[in-house]
Amino acid sequence: MSERTNIEKTLGADERFTTMTSALHETGLDAILKGNGPFTVLAPTNDAFRHFREGSGDHLRHDPQVQCKRVLQYHILFGLLVEKDIKKLNFPKTRLGITVEISERAGQVTINGISLAFPDIICTNGVIHGIDTVLLPPSGIWGHLV
Repeated sequence: MSERTNIEKTLGADERFTTMTSALHETGLDAILKGNGPFTVLAPTNDAFRHFREGSGDHLRHDPQVQCKRVLQYHILFGLLVEKDIKKLNFPKTRLGITVEISERAGQVTINGISLAFPDIICTNGVIHGIDTVLLPPSGIWGHLV
C-alpha cells in the first residue's frame, strides 16, 4: 500500500487482518476507525483469531454487539502511540475504559506480555500494531467468559 489511508481501510487491505476487519464491521467499530482519531490499534492477526477460537473464544462471535465488541474495544488505545512512544507508557487506557500493561523486555515492547509482531503500520488517523494473540480484559471484568 503506497498511499496512507485510515485505520479501517488499512486493516481491510492487509490480508493478515481479514478476521479483525470482519469483526470490526460486525460490531460497528469500523465506523470509529474511519474517524479522525488518533487511535492506536493492537490488531490480532488471522492466526491469532484462529488460535483464540480453537481455545475458548468462539462463543464471543455469537454476540457481536456485546461480548465481541468489548474484546475489540480492549484492542483500541487513544492517541498516536508508535513503538518508540508506547514503550514509555505503563498502563494506557483502552476504548473499553480499562488499561493494558506496556513493558519492554530485552528491547522488545510487550502489551500484557504479548510482543508487537508488526509494529508501526502508520495510517492517516493513527497507527496499527499487529499482534499474534487476541487480548482479553482481566478475568474480574469478564467472570465466566474467560
